[in-house]
Amino acid sequence: MYDQLCKTILPRLIPNGTKVLVAVSGGPDSMALSHILWRYAREEGHRGISIILTHVHHGVRKESDDEVTLVQNMAKLWDLPCRVHRFDAKGYAKTVGRSFQEAARAWRYDRWKEDMVEEGCSLLATAHHLGDQAETILFRLLRGSGTAGLGGMYPCKGSIIRPLLGFTKADILQYCKREGIPFALDHSNEEPIYARNRIRLELLPELEKNYNSRIQEVLGRTGELLRWDEEYFIGQVNAAWKRYFFLDSQGDVCLRIEVFDEPAAILSRLLRKAAMQVTGEPRGMGFAYITKIMNSQGKLGWVQDLPGLRVKIITEGLQFRSDKTTTMTEQAWIEAEIPLKLGCWEEIPNLKEKIGLWKDEDLDSFCIGNESKIAVFGPKLAEQSLLCRTRRKGDKMWFRGVGHKSLKKVFQEAKIEDNARHKIPLIACGSEVLWIPGVRQSGQYPAEDNEEKLYCILTQQTVRSNLDSL
Repeated sequence: MYDQLCKTILPRLIPNGTKVLVAVSGGPDSMALSHILWRYAREEGHRGISIILTHVHHGVRKESDDEVTLVQNMAKLWDLPCRVHRFDAKGYAKTVGRSFQEAARAWRYDRWKEDMVEEGCSLLATAHHLGDQAETILFRLLRGSGTAGLGGMYPCKGSIIRPLLGFTKADILQYCKREGIPFALDHSNEEPIYARNRIRLELLPELEKNYNSRIQEVLGRTGELLRWDEEYFIGQVNAAWKRYFFLDSQGDVCLRIEVFDEPAAILSRLLRKAAMQVTGEPRGMGFAYITKIMNSQGKLGWVQDLPGLRVKIITEGLQFRSDKTTTMTEQAWIEAEIPLKLGCWEEIPNLKEKIGLWKDEDLDSFCIGNESKIAVFGPKLAEQSLLCRTRRKGDKMWFRGVGHKSLKKVFQEAKIEDNARHKIPLIACGSEVLWIPGVRQSGQYPAEDNEEKLYCILTQQTVRSNLDSL
């Protein structure tokens, strides 16, 4: 296994000079991966690859403390940096209203993204193996996924690499035994209480015993073939999008009527992409909605209200219109991005309000009305590139003791109507939302008692300087 990884897989996945963050649970898979990457970086020293470990303590099992110790001891033995995160996974899942597994996974990946930024890593390595791939493909098959989902996990996608995706659990255990690598076992993985656990513990063994003893390998190969197909479709869809896409006079997303001449495989993807442009929902429309549009056959005047949008066939083509009606001036604000500078007011289009970032000593120079909204931050906020804008896809907020929440969840908890959320000004640094005036402030850059404070103020444009009133 190691020789194959070194000769073909790792050189392709990890460029020279890369710093890699390795997610380590303490189980055999991630401990083997950590050892493999540490060994590879050491034996191939001319490549300039460095390794950092990261571990998450979920606060659920009593064995978790021992796993932290195990990972830290091995990191010390291998002379590798190791970051450890602790959080209340069950409490977090309840707070964000998601299942334990979904919430914990989202929290872990948020932490790992932060680790990558803070440590200067360009890749995150996870220890998913062939059994995980087979489990994923079966899970998605049972949910009715298309080729994009049935392709399973990619060996390399974005900044995430999965070097062990082509190897079995048996391969990994054999490597641990041969190299004397200690590991912990999470016995909760042996409890058939989650759908994925049942697939791994019940369905896959049944298929191996009575249908195909090499089912994992077969599913892995099927996933690879479908990934090839999906990559081809993506290229064809992107080319077709350039031919058919246009914006009408109202700024609505449209596809030319000739799009209905495309085969179903291309047409369905174009429809899903157009809907995503309007709603921002990354998964697009479901199969039932896609087939409704396809069955219209391009008949002029056909109209259908779908979740988040209205689809209508007009003379020019197929129109996708958001169910959130806005004026042109409102749209100008929705699309605006206003950089904030310390000590300056910035006007917000169409809202008759302005926003500014100020120090303590600046506050005496102008009058602030009772209707103003104020957030107080620590001085490190001034080092960030801040924007006043409306919500964007992928926005999130971080809260102490909780972690990240999606902006959608924050708005839901504040009982902000959906049709009002896209017009509300907020302060953000990248996808990190720091303040929603009148709604909530994140836990980042807190103001401490013994340091200078920064004030972010949203107020009416009529606010006057004290000098003007003399």
